[in-house]
Amino acid sequence: MKPRTYNPLDYASLSETLARELMTSELMPLADVDKFYGDGVYALFYCGDFPAYAEMSDINFANPGTLPIYIGKAGPKTLTGNELNPSVVDTPQAGTRLFDRVANDHRKSIEAATNIKVSEFHCRMLVLNAVWVPLTESALIARYVPIWNSIVPGFGNHAPGKGRIAGKISRWDILHPGRGRETATTPTATYEQLCEEAAEAIRERIRILGI
Repeated sequence: MKPRTYNPLDYASLSETLARELMTSELMPLADVDKFYGDGVYALFYCGDFPAYAEMSDINFANPGTLPIYIGKAGPKTLTGNELNPSVVDTPQAGTRLFDRVANDHRKSIEAATNIKVSEFHCRMLVLNAVWVPLTESALIARYVPIWNSIVPGFGNHAPGKGRIAGKISRWDILHPGRGRETATTPTATYEQLCEEAAEAIRERIRILGI
């Protein structure tokens, strides 16, 4: 005999719930995010004139905050003390990891890029207890498969430490040069190839999502 299997957090239902919560949160310009407290997840949306993102941009112009270009998370590496206390989720005790990730790290990366602008981006954010952050991010990425999480990875990478600049260049830095990381090694793909791949991936995701 075998015990029955029970999953109180059915992935399909949970994914739908988490996606809905984030995608119905307030949409705000990336440039205008004010300081707040807490860990959580976020989605970035592009509305600009970069050619490879044209179909995505059209959708987000017509219906703002519909098709994310990137989904990420900010939370502690280990869950101890305050991270497990639901009463400090959005208090100073929770820190500013989500704010720092979105408003500092990502905004600076986009500002450094030569062919995209911070003014072309909006974001949605959801403050969560840290225990829910990794699961929520995974569910959202699986649902939307944003191109900066898949076809063009590297946006969320931290700058390499001293002596590591010769490491492998990310596809994001090939497509959006400016952070000073694009001279690392011989690229594994060309700018033109990445533009084609990104445009095709966006078309396919629009088809799958039915938007």
